[in-house]
Amino acid sequence: MDHRVYQEIIEPRIDDLAPINEGLHAFGLQQTRGEKPRRVAIVCRSPQGSVIGGIIGHSLGPRFYLTQLWVEEARRGEGIGSTLVRYLETYAENRTCSDILVDTLNPQAVSFYQRLGYQVYLVNPNYVNSFDWYFLSKKIVQAHTTL
Repeated sequence: MDHRVYQEIIEPRIDDLAPINEGLHAFGLQQTRGEKPRRVAIVCRSPQGSVIGGIIGHSLGPRFYLTQLWVEEARRGEGIGSTLVRYLETYAENRTCSDILVDTLNPQAVSFYQRLGYQVYLVNPNYVNSFDWYFLSKKIVQAHTTL
């Protein structure tokens, strides 16, 4: 007889999720032999000091994962997003990552990343509400100097 209790939690609190997240984190560390993701954020500030854009990601092993990119709506089209991505690419190159991965549901973002040299390697069609889920990557060419 199964004496376990299964409980559905609608809108779980952070406390409800903690044992799951902690268990998964511990398992992940075991799989990566203790290597933890190295997180980074790069922000763009206005001359007055307010954040008008930012990019977030992390490296793990030879890969860099770009997880979030945001630019204030009124500032879009000014090159802030492209500059943030270039800063992140330089960071990933300095970490000796082999590539950068990013995913998005936004077709405009797909075009944006493609203009920066990213290539779609997977599409999950009609993922949610007729949105396709795109996965893109870009190889990082390490700068080699010769003497």
